[in-house]
Amino acid sequence: MYVVGEVNEPGAYDVSSLSTPLNALFAAGGITARGSLRTVKHLRGKALVEEVDGYDLLLRGVTSGLQRIENGDTLMVPTIGAQVTIDGAVRRPSIYELKGERSLAEAFDLAGGILPTAALRHVEVQRVEAHEKRTMLSLDLSSNEGLEADMKALGGFAIRDGDEIHVFPIAPYNQDAIYVQGHVQRPGRYSYKPGMTLHDVIGSYEDLLPEPAAHYAEIIRLQSPDFRPTVESFDLATALSNQASSPKLQPLDTVRIFSRYDFESAPRVWVGGEVRAPGEYVTSGEVRLRDAIFLASGVTPDASLNTAQVFRTERGSMKIFSVNLAGALAGNTADNILLQPRDRLLIHRSISSVEPATVYIKGEVAKPGRYPLTANMQIDDLIQAAGGLKRSAYTQTADLTRFAAGDPERGRSEQTTVDLAAATRGDASADLKLRDGDVLAIRQVPGWNDLGSSITVRGEVQHPGTYGIRPGERLSSVLERVGGYSGDAYPYGAILVRKEVREAQNREHNELLRRVEAEQIHIKLLPENDAEQKTAKLNALAQAHATLEQLRSNPPIGRMVVHVQDKNEKWKNSAEDPVLREGDILTIPKKIGYVMVNGQVFNPTAVSYRPGRSANWYLSQAGGLTQLADKKAAFVVRADGSVLSAKNNSGWWSGDPMNAVLRPGDQVVVPEKALNVGNRNWTAILQIAQIASSAAVTAAYLASQ
Repeated sequence: MYVVGEVNEPGAYDVSSLSTPLNALFAAGGITARGSLRTVKHLRGKALVEEVDGYDLLLRGVTSGLQRIENGDTLMVPTIGAQVTIDGAVRRPSIYELKGERSLAEAFDLAGGILPTAALRHVEVQRVEAHEKRTMLSLDLSSNEGLEADMKALGGFAIRDGDEIHVFPIAPYNQDAIYVQGHVQRPGRYSYKPGMTLHDVIGSYEDLLPEPAAHYAEIIRLQSPDFRPTVESFDLATALSNQASSPKLQPLDTVRIFSRYDFESAPRVWVGGEVRAPGEYVTSGEVRLRDAIFLASGVTPDASLNTAQVFRTERGSMKIFSVNLAGALAGNTADNILLQPRDRLLIHRSISSVEPATVYIKGEVAKPGRYPLTANMQIDDLIQAAGGLKRSAYTQTADLTRFAAGDPERGRSEQTTVDLAAATRGDASADLKLRDGDVLAIRQVPGWNDLGSSITVRGEVQHPGTYGIRPGERLSSVLERVGGYSGDAYPYGAILVRKEVREAQNREHNELLRRVEAEQIHIKLLPENDAEQKTAKLNALAQAHATLEQLRSNPPIGRMVVHVQDKNEKWKNSAEDPVLREGDILTIPKKIGYVMVNGQVFNPTAVSYRPGRSANWYLSQAGGLTQLADKKAAFVVRADGSVLSAKNNSGWWSGDPMNAVLRPGDQVVVPEKALNVGNRNWTAILQIAQIASSAAVTAAYLASQ
């Protein structure tokens, strides 16, 4: 068969011999928006078999009586016919195609009928006068003759193609009703009866929620003709107690009842401190102290049950009084007082929680520190709580410091020597019971810090390596243990590095860096009134920057000045034979055949060593001094770490360092002359910085040999 016309997928279809035109329409994807649902034509050849009305199925559910489709039949869907639009208060608002419907009653029948809420006084029909204009027709169907007359009028009103019919609803409110709102058991809409009063709606307090506002309620009344609202207030208590005084009601009145707490603050109490849920709580108006505690979920484990404070405001002033909390919680009438609105209840923390009793253990235990004092704690208990004694602990005696019992003067204490061995064995006389604030000090075994001490020996010795040292052992002893010097050793340039010295030198080094940086900032603030001042300032800034870079690139290594002799017998166990410390590092460099000349000379270089020659001679070998040299500040850094400076003549050397006879590995340094920028401190700081960096360079160079 064929399906043609206004269908979504026109064409030839194979269908069952039991199929009807509706089955064929479904197979073709249904009718388009332009197609007619009411005049589908079933053709067999040129003969019309039947004309199918789709509304029978869609609106009425009727499918019986349809002819079966035979081979070669054609189903033709023409374009849509006349239409009307129906909306508003009908059961099925939509656009409907007309087929024989001529009257408004028949159109409403297509829309399922008119709703009971329809206003028959106001039915509007918008009509199109063909090719001319749109007009609006109003149909008043409401009359005093009843529904039969209305239906007759609907049947007599002819409809046309393109009509738009709108049925307006009646007013959404009930004219014969009153409304009750607010603090009542059953708010809502009530039917109105002539002569109705408030007593007909609210007969007693049972119709109200608890605690209404007794002396104020209101009626909101809509005044004709414009329905403007007015408010009439009344005394609710009087109206309920005397039915004759109950206010009269009118249609559309709204009765509003208020809660007592719409006009006053709700009764509240505040509970704070050591309770599980501190805060402000609304009460019923009468609440006792114990009830308030339970509102706050009870007291915490740290709460003090001895006393609690109640803060009460009366006539603008605040008062405070204390109650026994334990008695209140137990239900004691004298303590479980009645609280008033706005009372504030404060629960304190117990003194043992605020400042718990503690004891201290110091010294050689696994975990020294502060521990809570229990009622039965003794010395051995405290030691075990601290993890036990270390291997370094002195187990014979310990020191116990405690405040004198009953001493009114804080700070006075007494010391007791404890027999620690007996206490740890369980001797009751030695295992003293502890008191608050006791300090138990566990001493260290004498010489324990020296246990495992070692020194590292490097360079030109027979057996370099790391060696353990005993307390008080000197450098000469270790040199003997390493087998003495090798053939290329240069003991005069020996470098002994110590951790404590490095830390002290680093502090001094950092302070020097800070002073140079401060001077650099001071120089930046100097005026530049002319070209000469500007040039001097720029040169001084460059000098300060170079000094900073030199200091930063040559940090101290912790070198000690030691005068090691070639033969130990000459200085062994003497004042110049230093006692060794844990972590010391000794480096014996190789023999050196030159003297370094650095600083403001024309050719900074290493000059071959000549016996008996002075520093001036080595300066001459380096080309002499430049114009920037500060000859008076020239100094010598010895290979053993000592410094010869004209500015410091103390010690075993005095005089001009340039006249000193030098030895291999010594260094002659000619500092740069401090530029005169009006700062008297800069010269001294610059010289100190140059000496420090030169000493660090010498030590680092010798250590690398």
